[in-house]
Amino acid sequence: MEKMKDKVFGSVFGAVIGDALGMPTENLTRDEIRKIYGFVDDYVEPKNYLAGKLSKGEWTDDTEQAICIIKSLTKEGVDIKKFANCLIAWKNKNPPDIGITSLTAIEKLENNDYSGVNSSSCGAAMRIYPLGIVFYNNLKKLKEEVIKVSKITHNNKTAIAGALAVAFFVSSALRDEKDFSLLDSCYEYIKDVDEEFAKKLLELKNFKSKDFFDIYDYFGTGVLTEEVVPSAIATYLLTSNFENGMLKCINAGGDTDSLASMYGAMAGAYYGFKSIPKKWINGLKNRDYIYKLAKKLYELVL
Repeated sequence: MEKMKDKVFGSVFGAVIGDALGMPTENLTRDEIRKIYGFVDDYVEPKNYLAGKLSKGEWTDDTEQAICIIKSLTKEGVDIKKFANCLIAWKNKNPPDIGITSLTAIEKLENNDYSGVNSSSCGAAMRIYPLGIVFYNNLKKLKEEVIKVSKITHNNKTAIAGALAVAFFVSSALRDEKDFSLLDSCYEYIKDVDEEFAKKLLELKNFKSKDFFDIYDYFGTGVLTEEVVPSAIATYLLTSNFENGMLKCINAGGDTDSLASMYGAMAGAYYGFKSIPKKWINGLKNRDYIYKLAKKLYELVL
């Protein structure tokens, strides 16, 4: 079970580290990142819209929402009321980085309205990896839980399909599966939710020999699920170690914290905690708390 522990901790820390590394470059273009920071390879103080609001090594809404999933999760699934209350409590702290879809949906939750918002932004996909971990060996249950957890904020077929795709690849990584044939399996897994998005993921097969920036330019790296999720999966499938893919994500431009967080969840689950550069682990703020969350998820897997 040491190998599984390494993978679970790798996925959790990979996601949070990706979030924190990508935070200072979020919403900047590729050229703006180069002009402001040069090439980002470690935590830096944000000089984007989060300047003065967060500091280097801190995470964003991606991780905050994933924490709410972890807190409300048992072996039986997510306590949806507990999850909603956690999101409300987080929103009421006035975080500087809450997305408009999440904000609108959480305000509805405060009125006991669980219908969510019809938006294809990536809020569901960015937070979903804990479910991919806990239900990695039960894809039917995984699908049920992902749909349940996604639609109370992002009640949109593409947003839900994107979350399913990320959870699918996290679960596959925990089973030591990583190759392009998974795209066909993922297509079958999500096509009943959004076949158009499922077909879009199959297009990744056409980019095996392309430059990463060609991939990012084609699919996009913006906040929409149909952009950032394919780009995150492409980065995972086309790189051969944790660090290389992470560096591509945080310098890609666009929704870099979500891109890097999704990538980190998948790559961390495949390569393990030991594959993550020590400087990124040591520079992460509140890493002891993340360790406790990872330990909870590992115990749920046992």
